[in-house]
Amino acid sequence: MSPARTDAPSPVQSTTPTVTPRLPGSRALIGMLAAPFAWVAQMGITEALAAQTCFPRNRPLTAPTLPWLDAVILAVNVACLVLGCWGAFIAWRNVRFVRRIRSGMSGNTGDEPALLDSFLARVGAMSSALFMFALIATDIAVLIVSPCRW
Repeated sequence: MSPARTDAPSPVQSTTPTVTPRLPGSRALIGMLAAPFAWVAQMGITEALAAQTCFPRNRPLTAPTLPWLDAVILAVNVACLVLGCWGAFIAWRNVRFVRRIRSGMSGNTGDEPALLDSFLARVGAMSSALFMFALIATDIAVLIVSPCRW
């Protein structure tokens, strides 16, 4: 009789390396760029609307030619503020995700991809915080000053 052959590795032999989860690139980009994009969109759209309705033919007016200009500017500001808040929320979740991953790592804290994920998550959080401040400051300025007085 021949001995039985087993092709399965024994538990001692199986040494599969554990793969640490990575921060998805799309989430990193959203966290870094959503709030700045919202601010740029807010400034571009509202400034263009105000310029076209308050300064037609290079002559300043005391009141806008469109009576609904304030409502449109308010709607644009609210939409951009929501987009900026969404980007800031994603950026904060990225920081928490990376922190949770790095706290679960055993001894190998110098892993380059983990350090890169941590850097990108923190840059996204700082960028979102800065541009959320800019969005809110611009919203306050729009509420205080008439569009034709910019």
